Amino acid sequence: MNTSSLRRAVATVSVCAAGLAGTLATTSAADAAHHSSRPAARAGAPVKTDLGYKATVYGTKVLLDGVEVRNAKTAFAQQRCTRYAGREVTKGTEISDLGIPLVAGGLATSYSKTYRKDGVHGVRGVSNIGDLELGGEFQGQQTPTLKLTGLTSVADAFRKADGTFDHQESFSFDGLSIGNLPEEIPQELQDLLDLISENSADLVTQVIDLLSSVTGNTIDIPGLGSIGLAGVKSGKTTAHSASSQTYALRLTVTATGHPSEITLGRARTAVYEPVPAGVFQSRAMGMTLLGSNDLVSLGGLEEQALPCSGSDGKVQRHHIADVRVLGGLATLTGVKYALKGVQRPNGSASGFVSTRIGSLDIPSIGLVIDGVISRVDLAKAADTTKVRRTVRTGIDSITLNGEKVAVPTRAGQIVDLGNGNFLEYRVKSRNNWTGVESRALVLTLPDLMPNGAILDLAWAGAHISPN
Repeated sequence: MNTSSLRRAVATVSVCAAGLAGTLATTSAADAAHHSSRPAARAGAPVKTDLGYKATVYGTKVLLDGVEVRNAKTAFAQQRCTRYAGREVTKGTEISDLGIPLVAGGLATSYSKTYRKDGVHGVRGVSNIGDLELGGEFQGQQTPTLKLTGLTSVADAFRKADGTFDHQESFSFDGLSIGNLPEEIPQELQDLLDLISENSADLVTQVIDLLSSVTGNTIDIPGLGSIGLAGVKSGKTTAHSASSQTYALRLTVTATGHPSEITLGRARTAVYEPVPAGVFQSRAMGMTLLGSNDLVSLGGLEEQALPCSGSDGKVQRHHIADVRVLGGLATLTGVKYALKGVQRPNGSASGFVSTRIGSLDIPSIGLVIDGVISRVDLAKAADTTKVRRTVRTGIDSITLNGEKVAVPTRAGQIVDLGNGNFLEYRVKSRNNWTGVESRALVLTLPDLMPNGAILDLAWAGAHISPN
């Protein structure tokens, strides 16, 4: 894809995101209804336990031309690592128009809840989407349509009264229909239509089995896009933890010329022991990109985080060989993460988080930055809740249009790259969850995307929270 095509694609993202910003609204009435309908939410104040709980739940996530539309992550109900049972997060969002051509929906609701009952301690996440519709009229032409109703994803991870761990997950929908199709369709799609027409009581299982059997777990819908699995459900137990995940369907619309990928019904929960020092709040990310007045974002790059209880003293490593952002506006190679956390019975703890980028290349301005690293080391003594953190960052070299640029050495130091482009070195921030987060550098590039773009590179954040 050439530069002009890329810029048109990004402009489309910006327009859709702007439309989305005006159409999404948190539904406080739905939130209130969910809170009032759950007796456990009225049972009293949350209670600190000897376990760590974590949950991530959302209704929809949308990627347009590979860029996440920030406001399209709807009904996002997150429980960061906590030791408290009885905490609940509930979100409701009316998604009558997702701001993306040929995509519309109804009410999405999500909740995540930590609980204890009859000796069982756990965390449960539920995502529900009332309805979602793809297709219709686009530029004077009628496309095929897909309608999905009552999609529900559930993930539950828990420790039983006997001290062993377990998990349960489920995925269901009330209805699925596909219409206005051309005469010639793939055999896999005909098989799916045959299943739908039978209206079996076991339709959900049959659809999952069919999608699981085809190449890429995806069935093409000519003239519209595709329907596929996003993972469906999985779980894992160890002697000291349990995790549960339901990652329902992935729908793609290609009829607009700018592929829109919609992930539906994500629920992920986990419970861990022991946590005598508190819970780790640590994460590593290679990059986040914000542009178009903060409405469009690309971030995480397979973000990694420590389990709430740490890593039992072992170093967790993750490697991403090559990342092309927006088809090549920026390229990252050799992204590496390393995380470690250890808890001790006396209440002390220590660990570190590091992110390294082998090379960053931004061809439009002739910028190459090699060897970018950010690392946070942390330590907590047994007799305190205070956490000592040490931040280290570094850059091996910077080249601009083939010429070497002096590498910054001081926190907050600015390097002028010309034409309004600049970088700031070693940017730190603080929050209640991850404590100190460090970015090795922040690039401000006014012409990379419409309305400019900001790239935060080599994130590392680490904290040990008593709660």
